[in-house]
Amino acid sequence: MRARGPSAAAGTRLATTADAAAIARIYNEGIADRVATFETEPRSAADIERALRERAGRYRTVVVERDGVVVAWAAASLYRPRECYDGIGEFSVY
Repeated sequence: MRARGPSAAAGTRLATTADAAAIARIYNEGIADRVATFETEPRSAADIERALRERAGRYRTVVVERDGVVVAWAAASLYRPRECYDGIGEFSVY
């Protein structure tokens, strides 16, 4: 187990497609635990890469790294496609 606390510095940065496998791993843990999402089908790295590309313009994804390992991520996304919700987003943190 890695050390936690001040000795284990963590940092954030914008996610890239190179992070897709790590993001999928973390998201799939949430699917398996049934605590963080109502999704039931695991996501592949390719699924995450596609989502990162589709959201890159307006909605961003960030990752948290500790000792060079992605340990968490957060993303903004479209709330609803209806015009009345334009400008409103939702976010997820895993």
